[in-house]
Amino acid sequence: MKTQSICPKCKVVLEFDRAVHSVVKCPKCSYEGNVANFKELEPPTEPPGDASKDKLYKPGRLELLKTDARWLQAERIVSLKRGINTLGRRSPNSSGSIQLPTEDSFMSKNHATIEVVMKADGVFEHRLSDNGSKNGTFHSRNECFSREDRLEKGETTLLLPGDSIRMGHTCFKLIAE
Repeated sequence: MKTQSICPKCKVVLEFDRAVHSVVKCPKCSYEGNVANFKELEPPTEPPGDASKDKLYKPGRLELLKTDARWLQAERIVSLKRGINTLGRRSPNSSGSIQLPTEDSFMSKNHATIEVVMKADGVFEHRLSDNGSKNGTFHSRNECFSREDRLEKGETTLLLPGDSIRMGHTCFKLIAE
């Protein structure tokens, strides 16, 4: 049975069968180690009454921080829904569930995915992955365009409130409600 585990070096979330593998290699940072070195993701043990700023009890929202392209609406907040949220530039040819109103030509039509999953304790977890975009999806625990990590195709990373996401020349921040 596949479980989700965290790479001890780069903190990316990996999914593999712990019973089958004895050694695992991270596709992002190439760290190779014993399965025991990769911490398995477990549901939080705190009750919802002890909420911290890093926990979301509603699906988050994306706030537009920066873009050098024209943003085509006054609203700068994009609400995420539970399940799969495929983000990309608005286009008649896009099948993305969230088509962003931008003229950023460096953003693909189906650029990235944010999967919003509710854990057993009611906390929402946000998982970001790139959909094989030409210009990449970047993630940062700080402000956009600072120290960013490029997501490789098929790689998933956990988002926390305040994390930045850059697609093309457009940057968003995950915010809690």
